[in-house]
Amino acid sequence: MIGTVFISMLVKSSLIAGAGLACSHLLTRRPAERVDILRATICLLLALPVITALFPALNLAVLPPVAPTTNLPLPMWQGEVTPLPGVEVSGSLPWPSPLHLAAAVWLLGVVLIAGRLALGVLTLDRWTRQGRAVQCPTWLRHLERLTRGARPTLVSTDHAASPLSWGTAPGVILIDPASLVERQAAPAILAHELAHLRRHDWVFLVLSRLTLALFWFNPLVWRLHADLSARSEEAADAAALQTVDRHLYAKALVRLAAHPSPRAMTAQASTAMAADAKSLKKRIACIMSDTSARRRPMTVALTVAALAVVATPLAALEISRQTWVEAAPPAPPAPPVPPAPQTPPAPPAHLTLAALAPSAPVPPAPPAPPPAPMTWAALPAPPAPPAPPAAPVPPAPPAPPPPGAPGYSYRYVYNATIDEPSETRAQARREAEQARRDADAARAEAQVQRIEAQARREEAARARAEAARQHSLATAARITATQAAALGERARAEAERHMVQARVEMRNGAVQMRTGAAEMRREAVRLQSPAYRAEKIVENRARGNIVTHAQLIELSRTLPARAAEMERNADTMEQRGRTPA
Repeated sequence: MIGTVFISMLVKSSLIAGAGLACSHLLTRRPAERVDILRATICLLLALPVITALFPALNLAVLPPVAPTTNLPLPMWQGEVTPLPGVEVSGSLPWPSPLHLAAAVWLLGVVLIAGRLALGVLTLDRWTRQGRAVQCPTWLRHLERLTRGARPTLVSTDHAASPLSWGTAPGVILIDPASLVERQAAPAILAHELAHLRRHDWVFLVLSRLTLALFWFNPLVWRLHADLSARSEEAADAAALQTVDRHLYAKALVRLAAHPSPRAMTAQASTAMAADAKSLKKRIACIMSDTSARRRPMTVALTVAALAVVATPLAALEISRQTWVEAAPPAPPAPPVPPAPQTPPAPPAHLTLAALAPSAPVPPAPPAPPPAPMTWAALPAPPAPPAPPAAPVPPAPPAPPPPGAPGYSYRYVYNATIDEPSETRAQARREAEQARRDADAARAEAQVQRIEAQARREEAARARAEAARQHSLATAARITATQAAALGERARAEAERHMVQARVEMRNGAVQMRTGAAEMRREAVRLQSPAYRAEKIVENRARGNIVTHAQLIELSRTLPARAAEMERNADTMEQRGRTPA
């Protein structure tokens, strides 16, 4: 019985865990969606014993039968039990059976794994109570910026070798002293641990450990637990990158990986942010790649529903042994046919009543009338025929030899007393139930394929729309380029016209500048006359300006130099006006 239970739980847990791992790797690439599928698998494994106990069992006889040792009742001993001569009597207990040993080993594994989990939780609680509240303004400022709602407890402890978080919301974040000193890594560390607390990763880590305690004998459950821990870290990384620069986050991971690994006891109750070399390489590759897979919530929901639909009837199946049927005893020999009874001889026809009377002497009787004819009714009844001999009793079938004795063998004999229609109906019901389960699984798979096909069609439609938009943008760009070329040509023509006009104006300006230089030289000559200077003083005084003879004399000295400078500028301008651009 215990062996059958172990085999049944091993097969069921293997099918559920294998299906969850396959779905999480094949149906999606987002770490958060993979975590959701693995969490649903963990919950189904925890519910497996409950479903098995509550739902009606569906027997599946696949194990070979066990032959009984004997079918004859053992005679009860009526005499006195005494030890045999030369045989030592021991009072030790009998050695337990292998099935009981297996049950004891399973229970020992459950106690060890669950005990380590409980001890890890107690250790985290002691570290939290003995730690120091973080008072650094930089850490508190980043914690206030990244926290939505209730703030978790931020504690610094010397026992932790790497930042970690544990507990239900708002939770606790433990910081090691080495990480507390590096304040530039505070945003990355806090974003990672807050993502763990918001996603309730610690709760599902505890549930995964409990599942591992129940099914510790199944390697697929160990793989499921390790995969859930790794995907939870990747999902926390993806959530943290929404608020932290990816280069800063990658540097923080590399620095934490150089520290010693967290202690084994806390690893049973929490996961640290630091990673080993293999997982660190994969996590940094995911962090630095700027491509993110498209969200597929409908695929995840259908996957979880399909796992639940398959796991529920699977949990109700009960693996049992086939029924041992004893060989029918040989038919007894037919009893001998008894001999037919002999018919008594018929009496002679001339026999009278007087002849049947006894021969004792009787007194003479008076003469009587003539006697009546003799009839059969007056005869005495014939004697009864002898009873046939009883049929001989068939000999009892020989008792089967004990197991291990010479001539002992196992035989599978068809029992003719089984109700063949009932077995046929039960087999038909089982086949119909299996067909329904196969149909449900096929419908779920078809639904998943339809959803994926719809998603591919939508993706193709979006690609066609994007191609059409790019084509429209290219057409608009070509039109814009043509218009820009036309505008450029007009601008060049306009610029050429303006250049021609500017050269003409520059030549005219050069002529005007020479005329002005000549006028300045003539004015310098006139200012040398005192009468002319007096006239200029009167004119400036009438306009409100005060000019003296000394100023006018100084002006007459500087005007020739200024006229020469103007003539040089006129020459340069005339040269530029004559030179084409």
